[in-house]
Amino acid sequence: MAIALRRGFKAEAERISLEVRAELGVDPSDRLDGRDLAAHLDIPIVRVRDLEGDGAAADSIRQIIQAEAGFSALTVCAGNARLIVYNQRQPPGRRANSLAHELAHVILEHPPTPALDGDGRRLWDAEREAEADWLAGALLVPREGALAWLRRERSLDGGERHFGVSRALFVWRVHQTGAARQLASRNIVLARLRRGAAS
Repeated sequence: MAIALRRGFKAEAERISLEVRAELGVDPSDRLDGRDLAAHLDIPIVRVRDLEGDGAAADSIRQIIQAEAGFSALTVCAGNARLIVYNQRQPPGRRANSLAHELAHVILEHPPTPALDGDGRRLWDAEREAEADWLAGALLVPREGALAWLRRERSLDGGERHFGVSRALFVWRVHQTGAARQLASRNIVLARLRRGAAS
């Protein structure tokens, strides 16, 4: 079941994406490297296989990873400090989205919550997760960037490689942002104008 985002959130996410990219000096039509954004936010990132330690935090992370076969990434909080742990075995496009998703939680200032309940079951706030999903997509493929790609290439082909995301994410962003519809409408108008000029 899809979670409805609060009114105005999608437009807000696009604005945030462009602001973040401007801070990093990354054009909306260029690839955003989540590692650069993490460094900008002073958030270390570490691969699961490099995770060290025997404390409660490390044990909790291992417990989550063991419970979730498709583990992608999570953010560990200690006071105001953050650390993102990611699964290096995921495909590059999935890793990019997972990192952007965790960074989106931080940018949106979602308060940290326990990852597991007392019985070891994963706790999940569907609304916050939906917001982080949407902002992650906007960070990686802003509407403006998707539109620029379609204008230039006239095709979806290669967009995922250009932005460093999965094909599914790129196609989703192109359609969810209305970029494909806007370009199609523009092309219909241009075709009509050309026909009118020719008669």
